[in-house]
Amino acid sequence: MKKLLKAYGLNSDMQYMEMVADSYINGQRKQATEQFKAMPKESRKSMVKMLYTEVWGRSTPDMTAFFYAAL
Repeated sequence: MKKLLKAYGLNSDMQYMEMVADSYINGQRKQATEQFKAMPKESRKSMVKMLYTEVWGRSTPDMTAFFYAAL
């Protein structure tokens, strides 16, 4: 994950996850999938869990299903 953060000039895993979600929200599904799949498996699981449990206020059922399918 450190390499991804450095490549995008981000400081935390959460910032990266927000960037991935923004790609999805902005209709850039292919980009969102590529960014999501670049994450380590445990980070992908964490993101889906946050979306599913609605810990993260940005989640929608469609978004959760999209990223769950990409796991």
